[in-house]
Amino acid sequence: MLSAVAVVPSTPLLSEALAGAASAELADLRAEVQAAGDELRRASQTWIAVGSAAESSVVDASSVGTYVGFGVDVVVSLSPAQGEPDRSMELAGLTVGLVRGRCAPDLSVPTYLVAVDADAEECARVAASVRAAIDETPGPVGLLVIADGSTMLTDKAPGAFDDRAEGLQRVIDDAVATADTAALRALDVELCRELGVAGRAALQVAAAVVGSTSATARTLYRDAPYGVGYHVAVWVP
Repeated sequence: MLSAVAVVPSTPLLSEALAGAASAELADLRAEVQAAGDELRRASQTWIAVGSAAESSVVDASSVGTYVGFGVDVVVSLSPAQGEPDRSMELAGLTVGLVRGRCAPDLSVPTYLVAVDADAEECARVAASVRAAIDETPGPVGLLVIADGSTMLTDKAPGAFDDRAEGLQRVIDDAVATADTAALRALDVELCRELGVAGRAALQVAAAVVGSTSATARTLYRDAPYGVGYHVAVWVP
């Protein structure tokens, strides 16, 4: 049974060790991600995660990764077990490991990655796999969704500025803030690609998993530091 959904961004700056001089500036974001993870843990006995990546795949819950590719060898894992870190683990997987380690260190979290450019059919396929995994798992299951917004919201944004990005980001933020799954499923694949919305596919998978079930939504963080849209929210179906 799906008991709750937590949406968090994937920025490596969630780790203080990688944030450096920006650590204090992003303290609010890290605190709200912690709060969302804590709430998800209280609402569930098991977690399953969804995120976007270059290709669709399933990351085994025994996997271990490292942020070494982002400059600091911070090791995270998807379970309490430790092993040799995968230096090529996708950022979404690393984020799952980071949040799990802080909020649910006793859990093992299988992670479903959906291709960042996945079409509706591919998102539906991944969502069906996630839904089946939830339905096969005894007890309340929490869904951790790793998703970023546009990277083109300001002149200094990583993807440069695009004047269309603010409007699209508002649509995404409003949908996440109200658990509007229909609006999320209606996001345009090409427009999101053009405006650097890497989390679009993961959000559409989550929307398909929740389906038409109404959910109470609560936003903990909604902002665009460094020109990237970050949203932290919790949905309770």
